[in-house]
Amino acid sequence: MNNPKPENSDAELRYSIFEISRQNFGVEVQQVVEVLPLPKYTPLPNVHDSILGVFSLRGQIHSIIDLRELFNLEKKPPQSSDYVVLLTHQDVVFGVLVNRIIEITNLDATKIALPTQEMAVQYIEYTSGYYESPSLGRVYLLDLEAVLNSPEINRYRYF
Repeated sequence: MNNPKPENSDAELRYSIFEISRQNFGVEVQQVVEVLPLPKYTPLPNVHDSILGVFSLRGQIHSIIDLRELFNLEKKPPQSSDYVVLLTHQDVVFGVLVNRIIEITNLDATKIALPTQEMAVQYIEYTSGYYESPSLGRVYLLDLEAVLNSPEINRYRYF
């Protein structure tokens, strides 16, 4: 198992962990703008299925991305119990549909493993690594730049 070597080997990174179709994913806390119950959204015609739609929050329009499409996870209609995690990356703010918010936790940077050939191709493409949590199992760490640059999402600039 390859581990990235951070400059400070004692570094802990703070991650927000959430569930999508019974898989755990994480993003660094500083990339999280806020968490919302699934808002009313407007579906967009003629876009890839990974773009659920857009919604308005305090006068700003944001897209909602359904990562289940990119990761080939179980697909079902959004539920009223779902959430949208509003994320930011390089001045782009967008929402990600999640089933459940799990926790905010510190991860030991030395124990973050790089994506491996044993992972599904889509996980390798859109994650920066994974972490084996004693309580949660494997947590995939999202690479937001890769997600935004995916052909399915990048061709639509509703962000």
